[in-house]
Amino acid sequence: MRQLLFAFLSLAALDLSSASANPETAAPRYTPAPSAPATTVRYRRRPGPRFMMPLKIDLGASTASTERGMAPGVAGAIGIHWASLSPRPTNFDVGVGVFGGIHIAEKMDANDSDNGLAYGGAYLEGARKLSSNNWGRTWASMRGEYLSSSAFGSGSSTGIGVSGRLSAELFASGVGIEPRGLFLGTYAVGVYAEAGARQMVEGVNAFQATVGLTFRTPLVFSP
Repeated sequence: MRQLLFAFLSLAALDLSSASANPETAAPRYTPAPSAPATTVRYRRRPGPRFMMPLKIDLGASTASTERGMAPGVAGAIGIHWASLSPRPTNFDVGVGVFGGIHIAEKMDANDSDNGLAYGGAYLEGARKLSSNNWGRTWASMRGEYLSSSAFGSGSSTGIGVSGRLSAELFASGVGIEPRGLFLGTYAVGVYAEAGARQMVEGVNAFQATVGLTFRTPLVFSP
């Protein structure tokens, strides 16, 4: 009996020493890797205005003949034109818009407080291309006008006018469609010379002449 008890205690002691000599290694805890952020597509907006109309813009120096002599001034016009919208070079142009001008004449005497001439109205213009290459072109155009004018404090008058012009411009045209916008038409810069006759207020002769710069802008839409 005593021998059996001794043998049992010896086996128990052996098991304890084996457990302490070979401790069970705990399984490492699983840590999920951080998820990558969601990738979003970002489009960079094209530099420049977000919205433009297909316009032709004129700005020039003008002269008018009056009862007080020649009256120099400035004239301008802005309108929507086909040659500004067309993505390919075109042989003709048509447009509608508004125009106006301001002139200053000589004073009659020291007490003369109003020596200005002003006019403005709407126009319809048609043009034909005379010559062109890959980057330049020339135009001959005619324009019909309906206008109102006033001069020298003598009231105002309405009438019609007609003018002809020659112009030359450098241009670049095309079309571009992107996820964030649309480009369609022509950029251009040029020079022009114009002469015409207008029904003006009393004291102002019909003939007028203008030379200046002309610009074109395409249709641009970028919401």
